[in-house]
Amino acid sequence: MDAINAKQAQTDLKELFERAEPSFQEHKTSEYIKSRLNGMGLTGYKTVGTGIFGTIDAGREKTVALRSDMDALPFNAEKTEYRHLCGHHANMTTLLGVLDYASANKDKLRYNIRYIFQPAEEVIGGAVTMIEAGCLEDVSEIFATHTGPDAELGSVALIAGDCMAGSNHFEIKINGKSTHAAHPNLGTDTVTAACEYVMSCQTIISRLKDPVETGLISFGMINGGTASNILPETVELHGTFRHFDPAVKVLIEKAMRTRLKAIEEFYGVTCEMNISDGTPPVRCDKGLVDRLRQVCTEQNIPVSGFDTKSMGGEDFAFYLEKVPGAFVWQGVATGGYQPPLHNKEYRVPDEAVYPCIKLLTAYITE
Repeated sequence: MDAINAKQAQTDLKELFERAEPSFQEHKTSEYIKSRLNGMGLTGYKTVGTGIFGTIDAGREKTVALRSDMDALPFNAEKTEYRHLCGHHANMTTLLGVLDYASANKDKLRYNIRYIFQPAEEVIGGAVTMIEAGCLEDVSEIFATHTGPDAELGSVALIAGDCMAGSNHFEIKINGKSTHAAHPNLGTDTVTAACEYVMSCQTIISRLKDPVETGLISFGMINGGTASNILPETVELHGTFRHFDPAVKVLIEKAMRTRLKAIEEFYGVTCEMNISDGTPPVRCDKGLVDRLRQVCTEQNIPVSGFDTKSMGGEDFAFYLEKVPGAFVWQGVATGGYQPPLHNKEYRVPDEAVYPCIKLLTAYITE
């Protein structure tokens, strides 16, 4: 079975990379995908904003879904330029490659195929939007791919069970009374209060959480002040906490609020805290992962030794709450330094998509 059209895959990678767009604004990306689907004769799809889903009906009893995300990340602080720094162009290319074969070989399909091109994975919300629109109706299994800098180029990586962490995001405002930096006693030092809070939260992880359970708290933004000699009225903190066990999630949230109350009392400030749910953990079905491993053996597809769960979040988790499925990493590591996901230097070699195109095509065919 020759499932890989390398020339078309290279074209898709290039065209989709050049169309990198923000979450829920993937208009040029969506138009390109629709043009490719139309060219395959797949015209009965449904659009959900920029998202697209449809079915290749092969007359089978079971329907398997294949999902790709579509959005890109800001490349500059002004957010005027976007690039695929998380490799979503490769995920789309892989799915298009599988659909090229499936649409031309319906008689060889073992399952009906539900294809899902989902917007807004980076900001969380795209998966829920697609699910609410009906993309999982009658679906028995679901699979997704993602490029992985920890897996070798030419291989796939498979992780059964806990694969990626659940994520929550928070915003905190510490409000006080501004004063001259030389006279902190005449106001409230919101900067020191913020710094103490950031550091104290790390003891939640090291001292309150069961050491054998996984969890973390990270602060990604701290903003406050206009001059070196003024203690500002307000400091803002933004961050995220991650978990696999729901009990760890509850513990972290409760302890963060308790710590904030202590900061209020000691510094004489008032604090506002907003915690928003992100994604649940990504948990891959062991039986399906075992079947994917078997297909890799049969098709001589290398399986990477990388099998470490990640604290990164992924809204593919929302699909997995509805139906069993698995996440497949597409290796991009070529030796030496490999930029991580979301790094400005992150790149996906053309050949990185070939193993997953081959794997998923073999999985869905007789």
